[in-house]
Amino acid sequence: MANLSPKDGQIGNLAANVWSLCESHYSEDAWVRAIHADETLVGMLMMAIWDPDEAYYIWRLMIDGRYQGLGYGRRAMVFAIAHIRQHNPRAKQLGVMSTPPEGKKSDNPPKTVKAEDSPYRFYQKLRFRQTAPPDEDGEIMMSIDL
Repeated sequence: MANLSPKDGQIGNLAANVWSLCESHYSEDAWVRAIHADETLVGMLMMAIWDPDEAYYIWRLMIDGRYQGLGYGRRAMVFAIAHIRQHNPRAKQLGVMSTPPEGKKSDNPPKTVKAEDSPYRFYQKLRFRQTAPPDEDGEIMMSIDL
């Protein structure tokens, strides 16, 4: 998974996979899955379970730039939602941080994200809605009721 990476303009949206894998090793809340297309590794999904009775959170969803636009991200999210519903019917909400639809500017150029590279519309199509104003990094919380 460490060799996969998003498109260049999306780098400001998320941490590198190797960082995510290290975080997951030291977090009791992390749930990580590889995303495959047949035998080909195309991405990774990392979810956090902060309150097992209610709150789940997509910590990272990364589809390698070569495989974006082919439905793998959507299928991974549908899988995550179904997994939560099956294993915890009491779960109420799934959240994710997103760059706003207009993108975000940063003094650190790799952290700048253009509007076309924001995942906002991807999550919106999955029925996530914005549930908080932008944070200090210019990112917004989006959630879906389970």
